[in-house]
Amino acid sequence: MKKTMTVSLNGSIFNLEEDAYNVLHGYLKRLEFHFANEEGKQEIISDIETRIAEHLRETIKQENQAVDINEVNRIIKIMGEPGEIEGEENMKNNIQNDYKSYRRLYRDTDDKILGGVCSGIGYYWRIEPLVLRLIFVFTLFWGGLGLITYIILWIVVPPAITSSQKLEMKGEPVTADNIGRSFNDARK
Repeated sequence: MKKTMTVSLNGSIFNLEEDAYNVLHGYLKRLEFHFANEEGKQEIISDIETRIAEHLRETIKQENQAVDINEVNRIIKIMGEPGEIEGEENMKNNIQNDYKSYRRLYRDTDDKILGGVCSGIGYYWRIEPLVLRLIFVFTLFWGGLGLITYIILWIVVPPAITSSQKLEMKGEPVTADNIGRSFNDARK
């Protein structure tokens, strides 16, 4: 029989076995130490906790299921240790093997003219947003189809607000270092 602990990660409650809790707690402490001198430390840690909570939700099959140490270690491997020094190609290959890397469709709130729809679709399909903007303008003159489509997409497609969402939009792995780097890039 193992002792379990109830923890809250970014507002979500999880049951962790005691050894899993100790590993996760140590990981979060290392992250806090790594980002201690960063201007937006709390927001970076919050984004990372959100991502960890998403991974935990994916693995829990039944209510009140306790998360074991193997699952916590798998999530830490996906997220990456803070300040890992590894060749960039090796790091990308390891992450690609351990993480379902895929792009998600979001509106890009950083590079927008109206709602960020074209920029978000551009990241998703890897097309220059200017091409998409021109397509919408040309279809605007064909019975207003472009305008109607744009408005529907503006309503339906969610905006990329957090660092994790912006990384997913760009198809980059959501790791601790990438979240910190994207947060710092946004500050500049």
